[in-house]
Amino acid sequence: MMIRAFSFVELVIVLALVGILGLAAIVSAPSLDTTRLDVAIKQVLSDIEYAKQNASLTGQTSGVQFVSSGAYTVYQGTVSTPLSSPLTHQNMIVTLSANYPNIVISNNFTVEFNSLGVPTTGSGGTITLSNGSATRSITVTANTGKLVLQ
Repeated sequence: MMIRAFSFVELVIVLALVGILGLAAIVSAPSLDTTRLDVAIKQVLSDIEYAKQNASLTGQTSGVQFVSSGAYTVYQGTVSTPLSSPLTHQNMIVTLSANYPNIVISNNFTVEFNSLGVPTTGSGGTITLSNGSATRSITVTANTGKLVLQ
């Protein structure tokens, strides 16, 4: 009776192919910096939407003030009255570098929404985040308040 088994050469070839496929997966995966930038811009987009929805629900002006140092405040009425985060119940004064190292806000920018969700300040403006090698932007459409991620 003959026992079937893999030869040493067959095993080496399979291991080499697995190694090559693993290397290809690592090389083609996005860098951690780009992933952090994408997550950070989505958080900023979500926070702007939250301010817009708050203005519609409460009937009071709400907005977001961005500072090029890398922080922003989501507020109702004035910047000195930050909104509470629905997740943490803390004031929404966000420093991006605390959660996303090397991510910076490229420009000072303020956007405010009225009770209809229409931007009264900052309409047509853009907020830009950067990690040194890539940038992502959010544009606030004038008259509608639609947020466009670029």
